[in-house]
Amino acid sequence: MRICLCRRGATKIVELLRAALPQDEILECSSEEVASCARQVEVLVPLIAPVTEDALASPRLRLVQQFGAGLDGVDVDAASRLGVYVANVPSGETANADSVAELAILLMLALARRWARAQENLQMRRVGAPVGTTLMGKTVTIVGFGGIGRALAKRLRALGVRIVAVSRSGAFRGEADRHLAVSALPEALREADFIVVATPLTDETRGLIGKDALACIKQGAFLINVARGPVVDREALLAALASGKLAGAGLDVFWEEPPDPLDRLFSLEVIATPHIGGATDLSLQEIARGVAENVDRLRRGEVLRNCVNASSLRAKAPQA
Repeated sequence: MRICLCRRGATKIVELLRAALPQDEILECSSEEVASCARQVEVLVPLIAPVTEDALASPRLRLVQQFGAGLDGVDVDAASRLGVYVANVPSGETANADSVAELAILLMLALARRWARAQENLQMRRVGAPVGTTLMGKTVTIVGFGGIGRALAKRLRALGVRIVAVSRSGAFRGEADRHLAVSALPEALREADFIVVATPLTDETRGLIGKDALACIKQGAFLINVARGPVVDREALLAALASGKLAGAGLDVFWEEPPDPLDRLFSLEVIATPHIGGATDLSLQEIARGVAENVDRLRRGEVLRNCVNASSLRAKAPQA
């Protein structure tokens, strides 16, 4: 089969997929070329590229298989209508959740210890400053308590923090000291010294951390986003940083990717990384195995794993 990775230059991912699927042809295209590439392949691997109805209408395309968990850029309804499977590799099934959790802690520590200011002081030959904040003894509210949220909570335990989890159901999980439903988000935010956003992007979560939510936070709290950029309202974030209500933000995800390096955001108290939360050796290896398993299942006409539209799909007849 022909498989297209919708991003040019992802050398490591291409290498892993070619090793896992030696009988298949792995192609690359840019996000602007997805629709034309879809006419030439059986499988699209979107990464962060949008997959619209124009691409999904290809009579040759059979599967949109995400390299990871996020499917917010895929028109799943159109895929179901056009008979194209859509599947992912959930973060909890690989080292992706662990990798993102580790990056969230890096961003938390960088903000707490005022990393940017420390680098400036090194250049100015100034020692003993700035004075930072400990994580120990603080309250961390984790918004989204799926694989990433739980992996983060597990690691934070060793740092002596109090954990408040927020999820759609609010069902108690042992990793948190408190577990609240999303309807109680304002209460959870009022308690937080650190807020970590780890929820998937859906219609319900888009703009979840907006003006009203940020009005609830305590003065000097920190916000970390390792989910998707649009879960946080950009203008509300800028206002909270500019006013000092938020002492800083740690961002691995943005509203447009790649972000503009001259964005006003970066003139404020922001520590940023270029969407690398899941980009670790172990995470990529395990995700590649998950992708390859579904491609092989598709080849054999078997039921796909983690297919999000299986129940509603008017599927194309499988071809072994």
